[in-house]
Amino acid sequence: MRQTTTPRSRLMLPGQGVAGIFRCVVGRLGGSWRRLGLCEAALVLLALPMAATPARVHAQTPMDLGMTYTQQRSKFVGSSPSDYFYLRGATVDLAYTAFHGFGPVVSLNGLAVTNLRTQIDIHQASFLGGGRYTFNLGHISPTLWSRRGGIFAEALVGLTDATDGEYPSGNTLASSAFGYTYALGGGINYNIYHRFELRLMSHYFVTDLPNGGSKQQKNIQVSAGVNWHFGN
Repeated sequence: MRQTTTPRSRLMLPGQGVAGIFRCVVGRLGGSWRRLGLCEAALVLLALPMAATPARVHAQTPMDLGMTYTQQRSKFVGSSPSDYFYLRGATVDLAYTAFHGFGPVVSLNGLAVTNLRTQIDIHQASFLGGGRYTFNLGHISPTLWSRRGGIFAEALVGLTDATDGEYPSGNTLASSAFGYTYALGGGINYNIYHRFELRLMSHYFVTDLPNGGSKQQKNIQVSAGVNWHFGN
């Protein structure tokens, strides 16, 4: 009785690749169970590197989406050196690392304080854009999930819309104001789990709003929150 054998050249030899496996699988309908077992083994061997691909570190463009609680220290105009007040709110920013750690960043910052000197409320929203440089702290192993984190520095410029305050306008006080804003600072992202990171950052935050004096507020912002990292 003649026995049908499978030549070794029919298995995953270089040059055959997926086409050889396809012919092998098609032959399962008329082949032996031994041939079927060899086909399945070849499929498993092909699938192993593919299964590992998502966890490997490839040339993917990094992006960061951060959300933080923010506190800003500001100062009353013409008051004593220690006469400060604090605005509190949140910051959301999105950064895209385009080339060797450099890339654009956009940020939305909303802050508020109530009952200043028993009668003043301030609400302000700042829209900024600029550039960021990120230094990647590397990976513990060559997988995306083992990222250590990163350190970044950035410079931003934009606009601030302030409401519910008291802003000098000629001989009167206006309840709202609008002006340019500049921010210089940075922070650190520390990886906790997969793409989830903790973030700490600080900025020197300057707003050009009318105040009856220098028409400029020089503030310090400190933020803490989370970051989602995508890519390398």
